Amino acid sequence: MASRRSVPFSVTILTLMALIVVPLSSTLLWLGWRAVDRLEKEDVDQRMAELDTAVVGFLSTGLRVVVSVGQALGEQPAFAPQAGTAADDERLRQLVAVLRRHPSADAAFAGYPDGRMLYAGRTESLGPAQREEFKVPPGDPIVVRVIEDDGTERRETWRFVGVDDSLGEPHTRASDFDPRRRPWYGAAVLSRAPALTAPYRFAWSREPGVSVGVPMPRGGVLGFDSSLGTLSRLIVQYKITPNAVILVASAHSDVFIETRPCDPTDATCLPGDDEVRAEVRRTAIEAAGRSVRRDVEVAGRAYKLIVHPIPPIYGQGFAVAAAVPVEELTVISRALLERGAYAGAASVGLAILAATLVSFLLSRSMARLAVKTQRIRDLDFSDTVPVRSRITEVLRLSEAVERMREGLEVFGHYVSKDLVRQIMRSPASTGVGGERRDVTVMFTDIEGFSRISEGIAPELLTSRLSRYFEALGHAISANRGMIDKYIGDSVMAFWNAPEPDPDHVLHACRAALQAAAASRELAEKWHGRGRPVFRTRFGLHAGLALVGNVGARDRINYTLVGNVANQASRLEGLNKAYGTEILASIEVSQRTAKAFVWRSIDRIVAAGTTEVMGICEPLGEADTAATHAPFLERWLAGRAAYDDGRFAEAIAAFEQAAALRPGDGPCRVLIARCTQFLRDGVPPGWDGAWHFDFK
Repeated sequence: MASRRSVPFSVTILTLMALIVVPLSSTLLWLGWRAVDRLEKEDVDQRMAELDTAVVGFLSTGLRVVVSVGQALGEQPAFAPQAGTAADDERLRQLVAVLRRHPSADAAFAGYPDGRMLYAGRTESLGPAQREEFKVPPGDPIVVRVIEDDGTERRETWRFVGVDDSLGEPHTRASDFDPRRRPWYGAAVLSRAPALTAPYRFAWSREPGVSVGVPMPRGGVLGFDSSLGTLSRLIVQYKITPNAVILVASAHSDVFIETRPCDPTDATCLPGDDEVRAEVRRTAIEAAGRSVRRDVEVAGRAYKLIVHPIPPIYGQGFAVAAAVPVEELTVISRALLERGAYAGAASVGLAILAATLVSFLLSRSMARLAVKTQRIRDLDFSDTVPVRSRITEVLRLSEAVERMREGLEVFGHYVSKDLVRQIMRSPASTGVGGERRDVTVMFTDIEGFSRISEGIAPELLTSRLSRYFEALGHAISANRGMIDKYIGDSVMAFWNAPEPDPDHVLHACRAALQAAAASRELAEKWHGRGRPVFRTRFGLHAGLALVGNVGARDRINYTLVGNVANQASRLEGLNKAYGTEILASIEVSQRTAKAFVWRSIDRIVAAGTTEVMGICEPLGEADTAATHAPFLERWLAGRAAYDDGRFAEAIAAFEQAAALRPGDGPCRVLIARCTQFLRDGVPPGWDGAWHFDFK
């Protein structure tokens, strides 16, 4: 018997639906296309209105606050010109207090009719070159400036205020800055009311922003700077379509606040972004306070160009402009037409409605589940909202996915994400074995931990260890390191595996310095509370090791095997002998000589080995070289004398170095060693290397 041709049930249903829906959909599509223009215009107008409201709220609300503060300060006798320079300290103190109370203000300042100016400003936005030029200390302090005198004698003096209100050393330079020539001063004096400038770049930080001037009753103007970076981030939230260009402009300035260009590597990014932005800027300036709405063609694509003026704020007018690709607006139109087609199909029968509804619900839930599982595959566990569905099977699948997400999130605390990603890219790599790779290894240990643990309850000790490991782990992870294991109070970490890192030696050294700083900070905090403190010792070594999976078939551990780990462990232990915090092999120092300031400590033969190894101590990043130069000069002189056997000269140089760095362990050790050599003579066959008989 000849077999009959079969047709899938889904095809049969789709064919039946097509026979019913096609005539109706043709009518619905015709009606829908008539409504497209109206719906698109309403949608764009609604979003532009929301954007206008957000921009006005950001500018006016924040500015009203600082204007009120300025008016209150202007009434105080200390800010009157008649108070003279004797009131400068009080003026600066109050300007600094304004910055600390109002995060939206980047600077607060007062200008006077005689050209004198007092200024307090934040330093967070200064670039590296500016920080070096103005000698900004670490910690982003507040800078206070005083500009005075006239003509060629006009000088600017600035100092930095710490979090404890301490004042740094003053710095002075010639200055031609005159507040009376600044827009915020002139506009406020002319209008005798608060006046807002057009967007411009600040004189000190070069950040884009606006300034508001508030006239003082007795003369002079109080001013406040506000950065526009926050406003730039705000308008991104109101993008009408993914490739829409939105900007805020002023007719009196060529500084614009606008959305960032899309990523050119993104497949959805439309070309010609620069041309579109140029057209929007030109139109926004030419609008001159008028609303504009027109269709234009830029870079071969149709755009809807819209400009909305917003009410003046303290005399300064702004406009919100947008260019929206028409092809992206039609996406919304197509979605509306599809919904119309579904509604028409629903009218022909309950069966078609039920099939369409189930299909829609199922596809939506499955799409969300697919997105969720893809995030889990990418080790992103941030989506904690479960997928809801009225279909039992989908609901059960959603619950299973949630349990899987929760389990993997917990498991993620035990295994490095970089390692998991490597395994997922290459499942075959999970077998026992590995590869030879150049790595940097770090060992840490807490000095006297056994003695400390005897006097602390286990629960409290565990809590403090967790806080301690968190501080060290953050420094290691932030510098691309992988924590291999916690061994009691010790940490073993390594770099350049599983993910390649060509600068692994540099990153390991930086991690050690940051971890040591974090450990000291934690110790100071605990000491202030009367608790036992942890003093950490670090050892660093770089070299070849076998990196991979070690263990049995059913239980493996990703780690490394090789002498490089043993050497790092020995270096950590040698800190006890030399009274140091961080020791690294000479291989590490040579490979990072340009990035860090190193001190060559000694040449040693560790216990259980016969190989001579140079050991070094990192003193800081390369930019701190000037700080350590006097100490290193005396230390190197002592080392040279020590290596030549001139032990009396070596002792003198080491004592001079110790005077510059009181309590320095290596100075103490080598002074004692040289004293012993002078008394007893050098050991037979001594070649300058110190042999240890203990670990």
